[in-house]
Amino acid sequence: MNTILNVYYRLLENAGYWAVLILTFLTVALIVMGIYLLFLRKSREEERLEKLLPSSKIPFKKKPKLLEGEGNGFVTRFAKPIDEIVANKPGALHKSIRLRLIQAGWRSNAAYYNFITTKVLLGLIFPLSYLISRFFFTFSLQFVLLCLLLAIIGFGLPDSILGFVVRSRQNRIMRALPDALDLMVVCVEAGLGLDMTFRRVGEEIRPLSHDLSDEFHLTNLEIRAGKPRNECFKNMSLRTGVPEVSNLMTILIQTSRFGTSLAKALRVHSDAMRIKRRQIAEEKAAKSTVKLIFPLVFFIFPAIFVVLVGPGVIRIINVLFPAMGG
Repeated sequence: MNTILNVYYRLLENAGYWAVLILTFLTVALIVMGIYLLFLRKSREEERLEKLLPSSKIPFKKKPKLLEGEGNGFVTRFAKPIDEIVANKPGALHKSIRLRLIQAGWRSNAAYYNFITTKVLLGLIFPLSYLISRFFFTFSLQFVLLCLLLAIIGFGLPDSILGFVVRSRQNRIMRALPDALDLMVVCVEAGLGLDMTFRRVGEEIRPLSHDLSDEFHLTNLEIRAGKPRNECFKNMSLRTGVPEVSNLMTILIQTSRFGTSLAKALRVHSDAMRIKRRQIAEEKAAKSTVKLIFPLVFFIFPAIFVVLVGPGVIRIINVLFPAMGG
């Protein structure tokens, strides 16, 4: 009994330390669980298909959709009232958050609500964790400012991650676009229509770029659904956010409006894209010498200096200093 009381008294003496430790563990656990539930967990449709088709060797693959369902989970029920208070219901491409999510490859309404929920939770968890831990200490102006800073960091962290994902996807699309243009030129010169060209290019470019392939398939689906072609091309430009894709869509709109040669326009644009890509590569190669200065000065040069000068310094210390003192 005395041992239990001693342990209890020691816990009370170090209550602040244990509170910080428990809150840190809970914060990390909630973040890991949220990442798993939002991104790594399989959907109910995939789990049901795997149960119904256990012997199938062909993996279930989602096809690109123009608009996916909102979902009926806790995240949707939590974020939908917030969305109705802050802004109108997202459904158009011109909505800034919605557009950035689409440019990142997340097209569903559930992705929008997941993003809003993540921003709110991180904006609350970071300062609340610090606030609860400070119940065992004294309050100050520095403490209040730090809570505000943690709230800003937690609320802005999803935007930074989303921006990184958008830029990565845009770079992948931009790298694969010249090859897709060459395929479009071949298909058009072979006599295929623009609808079949989009479908064929989407199939052939998939091993090289899944993102660009999905965009071609989505545009083809929009055209088949009866939307005007100009609107479909503008939507593809908005979904990618890549200037080169916007230029391509502008060329397609102008050729259909003025009746000019589509194959010739695509070939000229493809040559311009390749020249631009080569210029970008040359620019990066020219900048590499400047970027190598910093690792050379701070990492490589000190090691070389120690190797070359070190033995001489040691010999001077061992030989010259005793002679001067003696």
